[in-house]
Amino acid sequence: MNAYPFYPSRKILVLDGAWDFNFIGDAELEQLDPAEFTFHDVMCVPGAFDCSPAYYCKRGIALYRTDFTLEQNAPDALLKLGGLGLRARFWIDGREIGFTNLPYSGVEFKTGKLTAGKHTLCAALDNRFDPEKMKLFLPYYDFYAFGGFYRGVTLHLLPEGCCIDCVQIRTTDYRTGKVNLRFLFRGDVPKTLAVQLKFDTENAFRSETLTIQAHSASLELAVPDFKLWSTETPDLHTLEVRTKNDHIVESFGIREVKAEKRQILLNGKPVFLKGFNRHESHPEFGPATPEQVMIEDLQNLKALNCNFIRGCHYPQDQRFLDLCDRMGFLVWEESLGWGNTKEQMADPEFIALQEKQTRLMVRNSVNHPSVIIWAFLNEFESGTQEGQTLCRKLVAAIRKEDDSRLVTFACSHVWNDICTALTDIVAYNTYPGWISADAAEEPPSYIRGNRDKIIERFRTYNPPDKPIMVSEMGCCGLYGSHDRAAAQWSEEFQAEYLAEVIRQVFASPDLCGLAIWQFNDAKSYLRKGSNIRCKPLAQNLAGVFDQYRRPKLAAETVKKLFAEKR
Repeated sequence: MNAYPFYPSRKILVLDGAWDFNFIGDAELEQLDPAEFTFHDVMCVPGAFDCSPAYYCKRGIALYRTDFTLEQNAPDALLKLGGLGLRARFWIDGREIGFTNLPYSGVEFKTGKLTAGKHTLCAALDNRFDPEKMKLFLPYYDFYAFGGFYRGVTLHLLPEGCCIDCVQIRTTDYRTGKVNLRFLFRGDVPKTLAVQLKFDTENAFRSETLTIQAHSASLELAVPDFKLWSTETPDLHTLEVRTKNDHIVESFGIREVKAEKRQILLNGKPVFLKGFNRHESHPEFGPATPEQVMIEDLQNLKALNCNFIRGCHYPQDQRFLDLCDRMGFLVWEESLGWGNTKEQMADPEFIALQEKQTRLMVRNSVNHPSVIIWAFLNEFESGTQEGQTLCRKLVAAIRKEDDSRLVTFACSHVWNDICTALTDIVAYNTYPGWISADAAEEPPSYIRGNRDKIIERFRTYNPPDKPIMVSEMGCCGLYGSHDRAAAQWSEEFQAEYLAEVIRQVFASPDLCGLAIWQFNDAKSYLRKGSNIRCKPLAQNLAGVFDQYRRPKLAAETVKKLFAEKR
């Protein structure tokens, strides 16, 4: 399954498959010479090498190699990477073409001219933690840092002259079907450009002449015979654009999302967000989950009467977002971060990397109607001046890239937060009676009081009509563990706790949504880390499905209670 956009006239090489492989462990990524590489094994791309038996949980440098053949010369090409971990360098025929230190981000590198014939692509991936070289993924993050190619690898042979990078499509009036088209070009870009375009299955292309400034041009048009995108009817449209040299097909949906009167509005109608946090994680595949797993996850979420997914805590796979578009899910997408401190947020390099990956996320996902919320820096120290400065910077960066969606972050520093005033929605994470293990009362009894105190706190320094939602609440349950008294860690306890969470959230007129923590169990700390005692067998066991997607009792509880909320 290929993700949009499509480029029908381009020669595109899909480089996924079995690559030559060698795990060399400790070495300096910056000092590697591909002329000295040797290979003794094979590895699947995409795939996490540290999920495979021979290299299970190993950290270090892994070398990859594959060959490809061109039938004719290519004046230039783009190597497109859907996402990887954690850092990487790339060479074609021994010549370096790129470096990335943005885990999970979709990135691309220009290759320069390629001649007809056989070529060799080499990569060195490093999944080690390093406070100086890997600032975006730190050892204490409560999810596992895998090594390898999380998503696919393609090589786009670019035409000579002007190329179409993408067309960003935003709804300007959902009542009339008007959309704004922003064309982005690369290469030898003229001042004016003739384009042909059509929506959906129109019989004929219409001609337009674009005036281009800074490699960009805009156009506003009405989509003929348009249909609205919604959770009930996720109707999608396509836009096809041709130039003399290039050809692109983009998918999009017509819809509007707003925050008003303590509610989230989709196409002018209130929508209550009911769903889960979901990690891209599987015991066999790590974050390189195949489409079958993605589809089954979405089918399970539909069966639980969900309409919402928080993609935690990193940019999402474009294939997954395409599926969410088609199946009518609302999505919160966020850039990589977890519990970041004021010291980190004062680091100029960390700040620059956060802005870079966040802008990339928005650019890569802007045409997905399912994505209604942009977010960043899960549970950062939002009660600090350093946090406020970075939060303001990221909010501004997102709005400059795309001002058609809501912006927020998941706040866990409720009592000293000074940052939620900068966002469109207040979203908070809380685990009353669960995280605080010394609780004297029954854990579910803390949920209502905790809810009311937090809402009161946020209302004191946010506009009175700003929506508030719960972005994380839940507890753990060990799959297959049962107890007649519903002891903690049993499936019965988890089901009881989540039932109270849902009832109390649904009962509050101040709350507009709930993302339960979490959909499926996911790998976390291995042998050390904060709250390691809450991570048996290196798992975050708060899923209502286990890591293999076997349902726990809580799944049926959620299904029943979510069905009662419209």
